[in-house]
Amino acid sequence: MRRLMFFDTTLRDGDQAAGIAFDRATKRSLAIVLANSGVDIIEAGFPLSSQQDFDACCDIISVLRDFPVKVAVICGAGIADIGNTAAILNKNCVLHITLPVSDLHISTFFGISRNELIKKARAVTSYAAGLAASIEIGAEDATRADTDFLYEYCNVVIESGAKVVNIADTVGLFVPSQVELLVQHLRSRVDGFAANKAGLSIHCHNDCGLAVANTLAAIQAGCDQVEVTVGGIGERAGNAALEEVIINLILHPEIYNVYTGVKSGQLACLVNQFYSAVGIVSGRMKPLVGWNVRAHASGIHQKGIKVAEVNYLPERLADYLYNNSDDVCQVYNSVPERVVLSRHSGKAGIGMFAAQLGLGQIDDDKIDQLLKRIKNSVLHFWGITEFLLLAKALKLPAMNSIEPISCTGYSECYSGSEYNVSIMLSGGETILGNGVDPNSALLSAVSKISNLNIKINKTELTASNGNYRLYTELLSTNNKSNDTITAIERCGNHPNRLLFECILDVINKEFLMDSSILNTF
Repeated sequence: MRRLMFFDTTLRDGDQAAGIAFDRATKRSLAIVLANSGVDIIEAGFPLSSQQDFDACCDIISVLRDFPVKVAVICGAGIADIGNTAAILNKNCVLHITLPVSDLHISTFFGISRNELIKKARAVTSYAAGLAASIEIGAEDATRADTDFLYEYCNVVIESGAKVVNIADTVGLFVPSQVELLVQHLRSRVDGFAANKAGLSIHCHNDCGLAVANTLAAIQAGCDQVEVTVGGIGERAGNAALEEVIINLILHPEIYNVYTGVKSGQLACLVNQFYSAVGIVSGRMKPLVGWNVRAHASGIHQKGIKVAEVNYLPERLADYLYNNSDDVCQVYNSVPERVVLSRHSGKAGIGMFAAQLGLGQIDDDKIDQLLKRIKNSVLHFWGITEFLLLAKALKLPAMNSIEPISCTGYSECYSGSEYNVSIMLSGGETILGNGVDPNSALLSAVSKISNLNIKINKTELTASNGNYRLYTELLSTNNKSNDTITAIERCGNHPNRLLFECILDVINKEFLMDSSILNTF
């Protein structure tokens, strides 16, 4: 089993993604979390791209000085740029320089011939090798390069002092079989790789959705290092996602035959902090961390997971979840499991949803009535409050003394110094709230309904044609229970009202178990 190096470029290639541009403090805090995750190299940025990035790179080099991780910085191929960048490095740093190797990029970026590019690569690498302890030379657009020229380029930069050569599938062109063959040929036809004088690195982009698959193919073919980002963030469609590559390595050791320094137990913290810092959503269907990965809406799936969750889990992931043999399951478990009721649901889903609310066993006749109403509804899916109102209407025994609260009207305004909300409830009451922002105003109003302590753990809002879809995870605490996270999704035309209705779902759910949480108003 061989050691595979992980080069994380979240703070460089990820930072370059349109609309990201981390601030200095965020880069510093993410660098520490990345270092704690066990990646081998953290690419801090492009210091000469701006003063802020220069300062951030200096910060990261300083703060990670005593961590068992190397810090890389990237620079252009100009002699002055190399000298100015190398000046900020210490002995634990990597200087990353990349040059184009496809005819298209050589001609459009430099307007020179292949021979002139080779001379430039030799000069640049030799100069850089005298300034930094470790040099990584990139081969940009390698998958569109002439292969014989690529072999020549790799040999030249290794002879000139490169410790790692990074092969970039810059536009996500290749498929796994092509990547595997390329890595095999590089290892056999480039003397420097064959003799282990330099490491072979792979950097895959996700333009056609194959970055992770291509990275895994490169590992299987024998590459020494992979370049990844948290969540797959990066230029255009992004890069190979760190967490997705790692989980595949863990679940299939017999295929990849490698070990890494990455601490899988830290990945959940890393991924969650990353999405919080960038202020973007993970995506509904994102592997491992998307908010639908543990949501079950169809009747056949609900029936399957009621019997055994492994029915709809990758088998080895289920082994980790149930046997607790590795902390990798924390990434998957960081997304709360939820049963979603819709016209696709079946009896098993009704029973599971009711059981999660503490309604106990429901007889078959009542389940049939509930299911019929849900299947005939125009709602895309049913929230907790709507389900409880239906259970009340159908006179389920557990609902005899329960009157769920619902929202019948919602308005808000900004006075110039604070936000104000006015909410009408099903009992005819109107509650008011105020605060410095919409959320604090909303929570102010909520405090008048219930003494339940509710915190907004996560919200992800999407919109299309004036319709909003809100996913939220709410943390609730009362005196009679431990902290509980409830995952809720709602649709409508007012995002803040949707959030209030999600909070009402939690209040109604907790009220079933503890009637003292409601205030008198």
